[in-house]
Amino acid sequence: MRRLALLRIAWITLYRDRLGVLLYALVPVIFLSIFASVFQGFGRNGENKVRIAMLDLDGSPAAKALGTAVREASERIDLVLITGDDVAAADRKVASGDFPAAVVIPRGFGAAVGDFKAEIPPLVVRYDPANPIAPDFARGVLAAASWKGLAPQMLGREIRVLEMVAGTLTPAQRKLAETLQKAGETDGKPPPMVEQLAMATQVPIDGGPVTIGQGGPSLVTYYTAAIGVMFMLFSALSTTGWLLEDQERGVLDRMRTSGIGSWTVLLNRFIFAILVGSLQIAVMLAWAAAAFGVRFFSVRQFVALLVIIPAVAAASAGLGLLITCIARTRRQQTTIGTITVLILSAVGGSMIPRFLMPPSLKAVGEWAFNARAIDAMQQVLWYTTPDDTLVAMLGRIGPALILIAVTTVVCLAGARVAMTRWE
Repeated sequence: MRRLALLRIAWITLYRDRLGVLLYALVPVIFLSIFASVFQGFGRNGENKVRIAMLDLDGSPAAKALGTAVREASERIDLVLITGDDVAAADRKVASGDFPAAVVIPRGFGAAVGDFKAEIPPLVVRYDPANPIAPDFARGVLAAASWKGLAPQMLGREIRVLEMVAGTLTPAQRKLAETLQKAGETDGKPPPMVEQLAMATQVPIDGGPVTIGQGGPSLVTYYTAAIGVMFMLFSALSTTGWLLEDQERGVLDRMRTSGIGSWTVLLNRFIFAILVGSLQIAVMLAWAAAAFGVRFFSVRQFVALLVIIPAVAAASAGLGLLITCIARTRRQQTTIGTITVLILSAVGGSMIPRFLMPPSLKAVGEWAFNARAIDAMQQVLWYTTPDDTLVAMLGRIGPALILIAVTTVVCLAGARVAMTRWE
């Protein structure tokens, strides 16, 4: 039994730490719920909808039928009609971050579908390269919807093309059928008539990525913001945790006897955490620019970053101080803080991009300051167009800055109230 004494002591220690037992039991359940809610939505209709803009430059019945068929083809598509005179109008919608992709129905589309001798102008899919799911998803839905929505016109083209290729004689029709059958049974290149038939009876789809902001790798830009915010939270936990060590060593008591109040101590630690967090993310941005081509070199981007980075660092520092003042020991502060940061990062988009999340989880993230911070930094780093002014950029990130400021004030006030038990 002596050999099991250490095991028994460890069990008693864990049992007496009620908070630790609770965290051991709840944290796996919480993380499973977050990740399951994200990926379960991919197997259910109506979840994880992709917002896609449609610009109809043709206005023909065939174009309207195609739009209706796209909506009916998949419940995962949230199709929004936009107005404009050319493809550039769709590009502007994508470049501003309003939509991950846009479909443009070109002029003359309906007339070409009705004329079997005319070449159908391709549908154009323009997309944000920061979202790798939207473009292929849009192309697939368009390919399926074009047959469903334009069935009469496409069948009519097939019959006319078949008549043109095979003639009116039954032997020729049989010969064509045999040729098509043999082409399907071999691995070689199909004969020219098969390619002609295929090209004449399908709706071509063309397109490409929209040039956004200063260029650079899109997903790297996203994760520069996402990882930067997450590690700013961890940095705030570390720097504010020193306050507990000062309390345990009696340093705070000696400060109080010398006339230094609790607010002064709290604000000094708060400002120090802001400086460390801002410096940390500045180093990360510099490395992202040097090593991975992330671009943020315009004056308006610099100014916007000088606003958003200290604001996020302040909210992180406020949250760190609140957790520190609630905890009773440094170990408890580390445990609670780490779990809080991981949950916020999972919900806020540091671990999984928010465009993959179902609407219910996105709604939760709307109230998390780190999610808004990532969105704001993404606006500055990625969705900056040459036409943007500093006022326009600050206006777009304004709602995020307000939520971040409110979070900072609430956490700082809560930390001051919790700190009264040390006095």
